[in-house]
Amino acid sequence: MPDHDNEGCLNPPSTARGQERQRKILCAAEAVFLEQGFDNASLNAVIEQAGGSMSTLYRQFGNKLGLLEAVIEQNANRLFVNLDDESIWDDDIEATLQRFGRRYVEIIKTPRAIGMYRLVLSANSSEQEQIQQIFYQVGPRRVRQLLMRYFERQQAQGRLQLDSCELAASHFIELIRQPWHQYALLGVPYEDELPERCLQLGIRLFLRGALPR
Repeated sequence: MPDHDNEGCLNPPSTARGQERQRKILCAAEAVFLEQGFDNASLNAVIEQAGGSMSTLYRQFGNKLGLLEAVIEQNANRLFVNLDDESIWDDDIEATLQRFGRRYVEIIKTPRAIGMYRLVLSANSSEQEQIQQIFYQVGPRRVRQLLMRYFERQQAQGRLQLDSCELAASHFIELIRQPWHQYALLGVPYEDELPERCLQLGIRLFLRGALPR
C-alpha cells in the first residue's frame, strides 16, 4: 500500500524517524496554511510547531509551494480515498449515483475540505495559478474522472445516452453541490437538509436527460 504522506515530497524519508518528522511538518504546515493563508504563511511558524530544522523542510519539500503541494495532495488522498471503493460502482445507475453523491457531499462539506477550498481560492501570490492547478489535478479533476469513467462504461453497455461523458460528469457534480457548497465557502448559513435536497434533485434531473429514450 502506498504511503500517501510521502506523495508530493521531493525526498521521501526512508526511516521511521524521518517519516514521523515529515508527518509533523505536514501537520504543522496544514494548520499554518489554513490559519494564515498561503501568502502570509511563514515557514518559521511551521518549524516552530513541528520542531526540526529549516534544512530538513527544504530538503524534503523544496520551498513553500512544494510544502503546500504536499499538504494538498495528502488531504486529497485522505478525503477522496472512499470514492475509489469499488462497492460504489455497479450497473444500477441511480443507486450508484446515490452512493457516489452521498459520499462526495459528505467529503466536501467537512471543515477540512472547506478550509482547503478557501485556502486555494484566497491565494493571491505569483504562485496562484500553480496552486490552483495543483488543487485541480488532485481534487476536482480526480473526482470528475472517476465519474466520467463510470459513465463511459455504462454508455458502452447502452445504459446511458450522453454526448460527452466528461461534460456529463462535470454537470452532475455541479448539480449536487450547488448552491449549498458556495454558501459553505462564503460562510452563508443554509438549512441542514439542503445538500440532500440538491443531491436528490440533481439525480432526477441528470437521469431525465441521460437515460436512453
